[in-house]
Amino acid sequence: MAFYLDAAMLISVAIALPVWRDHFALGPWEVGILGSGLAYAVAIGALIGGRLGDRFGRLRVLTVDLLVFAIGAVLIVLAPSPGVLVAGVVVVGLAAGADVPTALAVISDAAPDHGRGRLAALTQVLWIAGVLFTYGLGFAVSGLGFAGTQVLTLHLVAVAMVTLMLRLAVGSRMPSPDPVRSVGARRLGLARSAVLLPLLATGAFYLCWNAAATTLGSFGTYFLVTITGLTQSQATGLVLVSFAPSLAIALAFVRLADSRWRDRLFVVAALLQIAAYAAGASSGGTAVWSMVVLVLLYSLSNAFAGEAIYKVWSLLLLPAEVRSTAVGLTYAVARVAAAAFLLVVPVIAEVDAALLLWVLAGSVTLSGLVGLFIIRHAAWRRRLNPQSRAR
Repeated sequence: MAFYLDAAMLISVAIALPVWRDHFALGPWEVGILGSGLAYAVAIGALIGGRLGDRFGRLRVLTVDLLVFAIGAVLIVLAPSPGVLVAGVVVVGLAAGADVPTALAVISDAAPDHGRGRLAALTQVLWIAGVLFTYGLGFAVSGLGFAGTQVLTLHLVAVAMVTLMLRLAVGSRMPSPDPVRSVGARRLGLARSAVLLPLLATGAFYLCWNAAATTLGSFGTYFLVTITGLTQSQATGLVLVSFAPSLAIALAFVRLADSRWRDRLFVVAALLQIAAYAAGASSGGTAVWSMVVLVLLYSLSNAFAGEAIYKVWSLLLLPAEVRSTAVGLTYAVARVAAAAFLLVVPVIAEVDAALLLWVLAGSVTLSGLVGLFIIRHAAWRRRLNPQSRAR
C-alpha cells in the first residue's frame, strides 16, 4: 500500500495543478515550485527514510510515515493560501519518499530468492492501481473545481488511515531483521565493489527514466490543458483511458519478473518508450493524436522498462545489509534531479514545448542504454537469473 499511496499522491497533485493555478492565481514559476517542491520532498524522504529503516527498524519507519502523510494531506485539504498548500505538499512528499525504500526492504526480507522479483513487481501493480483509481476519481470530480481537488486529497487520508490499521494488525507477524541489518550495513559500507557498481548502475537507470516519467506524471494533465488545449475533464479522461492498459502489462510483469523474459522484454519496452516521447515531440504536444500515442505507448512500456524493473534489479543486485539505505540513496538522487528539472518545466513548456519533449525522449534513450549494460553485465547474470539462483 506504500506504493499505492505514492502513486495516488503524485497523480492527485498532477490533476490538481491546473485547478490550483486558477484558484490561488499562481504563475508558471509558482506552479513549478509546487511540482519541484513535491519531488524534492520525496527525494529527501527517501534518503532519510531508507537510512532510518536500516538503523532503527523498517516497520517503525513505515508506521510513522503514515501518520506524517495523513497530516500533510489534511494541510492540503484545508489550505487557505499558497504557502500552506506548499507546506502540505512537502510534508506528504517527505512521508511518501521515506515509505518506498523501507517498504521494498521489508518485502525483500520476507521473500525467497526465487520469488523476490515477483513480489517487487507486485508493488508496481498497486502503484498503477493508485494511478488509475486516482485518475478515475479525478475524472469523476473534475467538474467540481477546487472542491474536486479536496475530494482527491481526502481519499489519500482515508487510504493512509486504513493502511495504518493494517500495518498495526499484521506488523508483529512481519520479519524483523533490522538490528542485524544495521550492524551489517555499518560493516559493509557503501564503498565496496559489491555495492558501488550496482548502486551506480541502478541509480543511473532510474535517474534517466525518472526524469521523463516524473515530468509526464507531474505535468501531464497541466500540459494537456495549457499546451494541447483540452479541458480539465478531457485531459483527465484521456490519460485515464490511455494509461489503463498498463495495469494488464504490470500483471504480466509479475508473472515474468523471475524469468529470463523479464530482461529480454526490457529491450522491446525501452524502444517503445523512446517512440512514445518522440511521437509527442513531433507535434510539440499541440496535436491530440501525438499525445494519445505518447501516453498509450508509455503505458505499454512502463512496467518492463521503468520503475518496476528498477525495483527488481535493485533487490537482486544490492546486498541485503544495505538494501534499504542503497535504494533510498538511488531513489533520492533521481528525485532530486527530477525536482530541479520540474522547477523549470512549466516555463520551458510555454516557450518551446517540442524542445521539452525531445529532452524527455533523450532521457529515456539514456535509461535504455544503461539498462542494456545491466542485463549484459557478465558478473551479474547469475544474480539476475532466478533459475541459476534456485539451483
